[in-house]
Amino acid sequence: MSATSPLITLDTCLELDRNDPLREIRGRFSLPQSGALHFDANSIGAMPKDAPERVRTLMEDGWRELSRRGWAELDWLDKPRTMGAGLAHIIGADPDDVVVCDNTTVNLFKMLSYAWRNRTSGNTILTEAHNFPTDIFVAEGLQDFLGSAGQEMKLDLAETPEDVMARLGDDTAVLYLTHTDYRYSRKWDMAALTKAAHDVGALVIWDLSHSAGAVEVDLKGCDADFAVACGYKYLCGGPGSPAMIYMHPRHRASSWPTIGGWFGQADFMAFKHRYDPAPNVQGHNTGTPSVIANEIFSCASDIWRDVKAVDMVAKHKSLSQTVIALLDQECGDLGVEVISPRDYDQQGGHVAFSHAGAGSISEALFARGMICSFRKPDSLRLGLSPLYHSHEELWRGVALLKEIIETETWRDPQFSKVAI
Repeated sequence: MSATSPLITLDTCLELDRNDPLREIRGRFSLPQSGALHFDANSIGAMPKDAPERVRTLMEDGWRELSRRGWAELDWLDKPRTMGAGLAHIIGADPDDVVVCDNTTVNLFKMLSYAWRNRTSGNTILTEAHNFPTDIFVAEGLQDFLGSAGQEMKLDLAETPEDVMARLGDDTAVLYLTHTDYRYSRKWDMAALTKAAHDVGALVIWDLSHSAGAVEVDLKGCDADFAVACGYKYLCGGPGSPAMIYMHPRHRASSWPTIGGWFGQADFMAFKHRYDPAPNVQGHNTGTPSVIANEIFSCASDIWRDVKAVDMVAKHKSLSQTVIALLDQECGDLGVEVISPRDYDQQGGHVAFSHAGAGSISEALFARGMICSFRKPDSLRLGLSPLYHSHEELWRGVALLKEIIETETWRDPQFSKVAI
């Protein structure tokens, strides 16, 4: 913390909370009754308050009482579309261009293979070597699949952000990136990268798993081709919830979806014996929707309908800047170093900081009622949700972190076994 920075006090945090544009939204979540601090929105979001009752109603009034008639009398079949529409504005998309289905890995494969088949130039998929592992695995899997069919697909793994820009060229078919780095929360300039890729004739796929529901995303405004987002992190869709797909309207019906399933049919209740895919993003549905998981996620999407994207961004920026300032102020002399970008325009959903004892510190924090995530070798991540986290909680969390480091509690042997 610089000598000219104003001191942040508990009163400072309480005043920020009084002016929080989303303070009423917090009340729509069921937070830990123990009072524990869960700064893991980048791993799993909080539970909407009405989720248990809505699942109970689905089980009893739907499954038990209606049985198969639930498909006709309830909204089970329409949920992938209506949830997508409810979340679209958070990622800068139109309601008709988003669908909720399957999981992040399956959706990445669907979009990457679809982009590959509809590429207009090149023979290379360009990504970064330090992308989230599943993103790379999906690309390797597609490369292996195409190779077994006698098609050559090159996979170019750039080591640095500068390398990504330098390697964009005439042979680039698809630029395939995660918007926010899952380790350090460095965020790509989506508009600039998308334009640079389009300038060489490449298509672009964005993984928004560590961005959607936290930071500003404007897919339509930056002319992105495709995007996928995890549903259970900042979007609060529940453990293992379905994921989102975005597809720009110009790519509608460019070819058949990679996976042809009955729920991707233009009229899936007609039970045709020849495939006739829906001529929009709905065609990338596959099989029967996950009704129970969708009911939980719809509790969150109903909340998101009432959230203005501009308020989401403003709140998240305030949380991020406050916790960075507190880490500097309270723990900067104790070996804590913020390793996320300090320029908010370059920062994603979480704030990462390092300490030599990070792993054991995370265990000591957990024992005292604070959850964050550890990444080897020495990084801790605080996933901040604009919907339910408060500035007061940040104050409490950093105070606890300071106490554990100052007293060297983390050195206790009981904290030596570290969970990721």
